[in-house]
Amino acid sequence: MADKNKTIPVTTGAEAFLEQVRALGVVRYLFANTGTDHGPLIEALAKSAKEDPNDIQPIVVPHELAAVSMAHGYYNVTQKPQMVLVHTLPGTANALGGLINANSSNVPLFLVAGRTPITEGELRGGKSQNIHWRQESRDQGNIVREFVKWDYEVRTNQNLAAVVSRAYKIAMTEPRGPVYLNLPREWLCEQLESTRLFSESLAPATKMQADPASLEKAAELLIAAENPLIVTKYLGRNPEAVAHLVELAELLSIPVVQQPDYLNFPTDHPLYVGYQTVKHAKNADVLFFIDIDVPWEPPSRSFLRSDVKIIHLERDPLFTAVPGWSFSADFPITGCSEIALPVLNSILKAKLSGRADMKTKLEERRKRVETEHKAMMREIQGRIEAAKNQKPISPVWLSKCIGDVMDDQTIIVNETITSRLTESIALNRPGSLFSVSPAGHLGWGLGAAIGTKLGAPDATVIAAEGDGAYMFSAPTACHFTAQKYRIPFLAVIFNNQAWNASINAARGLYPEGVAQRTRNFPGCDLTPSPQFELTAQACGAYAERVEEPDEIPGALQRALKVVKEESRQALLNVVCKNPLE
Repeated sequence: MADKNKTIPVTTGAEAFLEQVRALGVVRYLFANTGTDHGPLIEALAKSAKEDPNDIQPIVVPHELAAVSMAHGYYNVTQKPQMVLVHTLPGTANALGGLINANSSNVPLFLVAGRTPITEGELRGGKSQNIHWRQESRDQGNIVREFVKWDYEVRTNQNLAAVVSRAYKIAMTEPRGPVYLNLPREWLCEQLESTRLFSESLAPATKMQADPASLEKAAELLIAAENPLIVTKYLGRNPEAVAHLVELAELLSIPVVQQPDYLNFPTDHPLYVGYQTVKHAKNADVLFFIDIDVPWEPPSRSFLRSDVKIIHLERDPLFTAVPGWSFSADFPITGCSEIALPVLNSILKAKLSGRADMKTKLEERRKRVETEHKAMMREIQGRIEAAKNQKPISPVWLSKCIGDVMDDQTIIVNETITSRLTESIALNRPGSLFSVSPAGHLGWGLGAAIGTKLGAPDATVIAAEGDGAYMFSAPTACHFTAQKYRIPFLAVIFNNQAWNASINAARGLYPEGVAQRTRNFPGCDLTPSPQFELTAQACGAYAERVEEPDEIPGALQRALKVVKEESRQALLNVVCKNPLE
């Protein structure tokens, strides 16, 4: 952190704002899609360019959804919030989808928008172009207010230090999330002589530790259980929590089910039993939900044992920001898993000490779970064998081939939605998988992969994209940014030429309906499929179209060679089985 007890010379409000952001010590990139409101910031950045190679670096991103997704990806691997700069009302509107994703994933970032000038010639920076009248809104922050933790319109440059520091602390306090700052052009233009940096602590509020008495009760329930089950979804967004979960499972030989948003639990661990929550939950007498919002759909408990007890550990186990949420738990526990689980494990160790009667019970349970794990792995391998020669290409086989080229430096950014990518890939390294947010605003993956590579420059980043998600992502904007700043990553498109999620939803509601009988699902057909490889090639990428299953391994090797040796982006357009065929 910079020295906060000093005054920095500046000439404008824009310079003052940037100095306050620099003083936070965490913002490395300014993902920017500039507009007419940003003249003072452009001038301020130009004045400081190249003076410090570690200074804030502007990254030109020609679409706001992509820009927010890049900041999202960067945070995933660094835990450092970045800044996204957008143009007044239009830029805020375009950024909204990415903001919804960040909010639902508890990802902090600064969305900074210009504010259409208010004055009409009275102040420097006032309205001067035709758009400035019709572009102005009564309450610009209202557009995003439901999806940010805090929003504020700067009204004077005299309290910038307090505003910027407050934005940072709120964003980084659990549950974390994005904040929105609105910068009127008049204040950016205002002449100043200096700005005083924030002199107090920038530390966010401490993380939420679970109540010790509640953890004691949870430990007692887990020890007494005959068929406990752990279910998690996003514990792995804090990679340090994974080891604590593994320790918990091993202490009591508890099987673990995970929904594959992150690597929450190693998939090759003998206590891992897959993604099918209902299959395993129906026989459990104690269910321990950890960092999960929707364990199954719909929220009925009718299939569970009548005597089941449900423990739910989460930062907000009642999900108070969600209008309707009915997954009730018998023991909801408020706490951050990365600090609550070590305490729970210590309690369990103390309670198990000297309990010779538990040894046989736990050994027998572990053997049973290991048998289930091995059976699951055989089933997965059987599906892979059945799929490897299918044409059009099976997503199962494509996923397996991606897994084969991964190493200890690979990070998967997954937005395949319906292709069940991770079922065919062995994942055991925390921080190796990040998936689209629970809100499901498509178009996240390509930008997130670029941000991930910026945050983890030594990693090999693979973006696994459905063809629909790829089109949502403003691909030209993403490929442009990757080319301009030489950000190498591999995009693999699971191209099934359809909105498969929409088709599955229609089939689920109307299994004998006309759409299913006639194989006609209006609004779901994405043929003729674009030549996505040409979009990437237009921005300097190496790209191939792959249609033969036996060509996938070689194509992946060629593409990754370009990524690693030439520091150039690459794309594979893999034609997969169409769900309507």
